[in-house]
Amino acid sequence: MTQDNNQRPRTSGYQTFIRSETIPIYRGQGISDLAQLELAPWPRMGGRGAYVDLLGQEGITGFWIAEIAPGRSLNPERHLYDETMYVMAGHGTAKVWAGAREAPVGMPSVFEWRRGSMFSPPNNTWHQLFNLSGSDPALVVGATTAPMVLDLFHNEDFVFNCDYQFTDRYSGEPGWYEVKERFYFEPGRKWLWETNLIPDVRGLDLIDDPVKSAGGRGTHYQMGGNVLAGHLYEFPAGCYHKAHAHGAGAIILHVSDCSGFSLMWPPEAGVRPYESGNEDKVIRVDWADNSLISPASGWFHQHFNTGKTVARQLAFRLGSHRHDVVFHSAASRAGQQVSVSEGGTLIEYEEEDPRIRRDFMRELKENGLEFTMNRLLAGTGV
Repeated sequence: MTQDNNQRPRTSGYQTFIRSETIPIYRGQGISDLAQLELAPWPRMGGRGAYVDLLGQEGITGFWIAEIAPGRSLNPERHLYDETMYVMAGHGTAKVWAGAREAPVGMPSVFEWRRGSMFSPPNNTWHQLFNLSGSDPALVVGATTAPMVLDLFHNEDFVFNCDYQFTDRYSGEPGWYEVKERFYFEPGRKWLWETNLIPDVRGLDLIDDPVKSAGGRGTHYQMGGNVLAGHLYEFPAGCYHKAHAHGAGAIILHVSDCSGFSLMWPPEAGVRPYESGNEDKVIRVDWADNSLISPASGWFHQHFNTGKTVARQLAFRLGSHRHDVVFHSAASRAGQQVSVSEGGTLIEYEEEDPRIRRDFMRELKENGLEFTMNRLLAGTGV
C-alpha cells in the first residue's frame, strides 16, 4: 500500500454508504409514524425506501424501510451483516438461498409473510421479497448490524459480494423457517424463542413477565444465529414500565393500536432527575402504532401507556443469549433486571423519582383514563 498524504477528513463507511444510496435518511430521537415517511426510488434494492438513523443507534444498528409495489419484488441481495425484517403492511413471500445468485446450494427456503410477520435471512445468504397483492403496496422494515460491519471493513464490494458461506448457520436445509416452540432459558431467566420466523408479532400470546412493568408480559427471541436479537413486551393501559438503561443500538418499534410516551435522560441526570434539578435533561417522545425510538447508550428510559389498550413493543438489540457482544452487555453492568441499588441498571418503582408517577397519574386523569397500577401492584408493597 502506497503512502497517502492527502488531507481528507475521516469518514464512516456506513454513513458514506447510506448517503450514496440517494434515498432519504431520517434522524433524531424518534419517528412518530414510519408509515408516513416520505420514501424515494431505491436503485440498489428496487421499490422505494428510506434509512432511519436515530441518535441512540450510535453506529451500532441500522434501520431501513422499503415499499414493494403491487405485484412486484425487491431485488435479490446478500450481505455480511445481520438483518431482521418486520412487515408493517401487506402480504407476500420471501425466498432465501445459499450459494450463488443463480446456482443455489440445496433447496431455497420459501415462506409467506403478512402484516406483523418477522423473520431473518441468515448472514450472507441471498434473499428476495415478493409482494403478492395486485393492488396494494407492502411496507417492510429491517434492523441490521450494517453500521458496525461497514465501518469496520469500509469496503462495500467485500460486504455485499463476498462468496463465503456460513454453513454453521444455513446451507439450504429444509425446515429452516418452520416456527419453533418457546422455552424457559434458565441462564438468562427468560422465556426464549429460537426461531427464524414469527408469523404474527402483533397477535402473539406473550408470557407473564412483571420484572419491568406491573402486568407486563413478554418473550425474548433470537433468529438465524445472529448477534442481533431482541424481545417482545407489552404492558396494560394505565401502567408504565420501570426505567432502565443499557448499551447503544437498541431500537424499539411500537406494534399495537395504542398510544403513550417515553421519557429518556442521561445517567449524569441521576436516578431521580427531577429531584436532582435536571428536569431540562429529561426528553419526552410521544408514540403510537408504527412509532420508533432508540435510547442512547447508558440513558435511562421509561415507557408510559396512556392509551385504552395494551401497549406492545418490538425491540431489536445486540447480544443474543447464545452469542454475547461484550462491549454492549458491559453497559448494563449487573443487568437490566437488577436494581441500581444492587449494581444493575433497573430503577425499581420504589426508587424512582416521585414526580414521574404524579405526572403520569395527572395525565391519565386529564384524559379520563384509569390508573391501574395500584390494583396490579396490590400486595407487593410498592
